Amino acid sequence: MKTMEETPQKKKRVASFFLDILKGVSLGISAAVAGLSAGTVAVAERCYDTLIGAVADLRKKFKSSFLTLLPYALGLILGAIAALIGIQRGYHAAPFTLTGLFAGFVAGSLPVAISELRKGNNAKEKWVHAIAFLLCFALAALLGIITALTDFRLTIFDSEGHLSWYVYLMMLLAGYLGAFACVVPGISGSMSLMVIGMYYPILNTYTGKEAIWHSGNQTTIVLGLLLAGILVIGAILGIITGSKIMKYFLSQRRVSTFYGILGLVLGSLVSMFMNSSIYPLYPTIAVWDYILGAILFVLAGVGMFFLVFYAGKKEKEASVSDASKPQ
Repeated sequence: MKTMEETPQKKKRVASFFLDILKGVSLGISAAVAGLSAGTVAVAERCYDTLIGAVADLRKKFKSSFLTLLPYALGLILGAIAALIGIQRGYHAAPFTLTGLFAGFVAGSLPVAISELRKGNNAKEKWVHAIAFLLCFALAALLGIITALTDFRLTIFDSEGHLSWYVYLMMLLAGYLGAFACVVPGISGSMSLMVIGMYYPILNTYTGKEAIWHSGNQTTIVLGLLLAGILVIGAILGIITGSKIMKYFLSQRRVSTFYGILGLVLGSLVSMFMNSSIYPLYPTIAVWDYILGAILFVLAGVGMFFLVFYAGKKEKEASVSDASKPQ
C-alpha cells in the first residue's frame, strides 16, 4: 500500500520538475531577447516568489533551495542558448524585423513605469521628476545615436584574433549593466547591452559561424573564455550593487526613480533604431523587412502589454491573499 501511495506522488514530482524546466526555458528566452523582462515573465508564470525565496535561502537551506533552482537553471540555460542562436542567425537575414520585434517588447513594458508615475502629486518634486526623466532619456538615446553617427563599431576580436585593451573593460561594463538592468523593474538586461553596442558583438563571439569555437586558434578560445569570466564578474557586481541602489531609490525616491526608468525605456527605443549595428544597414534593408518589422513591433507591443497587465494583476492578487491570511 505504501508503494502505491508513493507512486502518484513520485509522478507528480517528476511532472513538476519538467514543468519547472519549461518555465526556465521561457525565462532563458526572455533573458536573451532584448526588450523582454525575465522578472515580468517569472511573475506571470507564478514562479517569481519561489525563485526569489530559493535564492534568499540558498545559504541557510542549501539542499532544498538548490533542488528548487536546479530545473529552472537547466531550462534557463537551454532557453538562452536556443534564443541566442536563433537571434544571431535571424539578425543577418532580417535585421529590421528583429529590431522591430525587440522594440515592440520594450514599448509594451512602458505601463510598468507609467503606473507608478500617478503616485507622485507633490508639486515641489516635479522638477526632480523632470530632471530624472530628461537625464535618463538623453543618456539612453545619445549612447545609440553617437555610435551610429560616428560609425563606432565595437568588435571583440579583430581579423587576426587579437584583442584591444579596452575590450576587457567593455566586457566588465556589459556584464555590470546587463545584470543591473535586470534588477530595475521593466528594464531588459539584453536591451541595455544593445544600447551600448555590445549585444551583437558578444552574440557573434560565442554563437554562429564566426564564433571563437570555430577559429581553430587555442589562444583565441582561451581569451574568449577569459572574457566570458570577466562578463560574469561584472554581472555579479551588477546584481549586488544594483539591488542595493534600487532598494534605496525605490524606498526614498520611488516616483522620481520611475520617471528615470520611463526616460531609460523611451531613450532605449531611440537607440534600438539608431545604433552602429542597424544604422549602416538601412540603405540595404529590403522593403519586406521594414514591413514585417513594423507588424511585429505592434504585435510584440500588444503582447507585452497584456503580459505586464497579467503579471501586475497576479501580484495584486497575491498581496491581497497574503494580507488576508491570519497573522
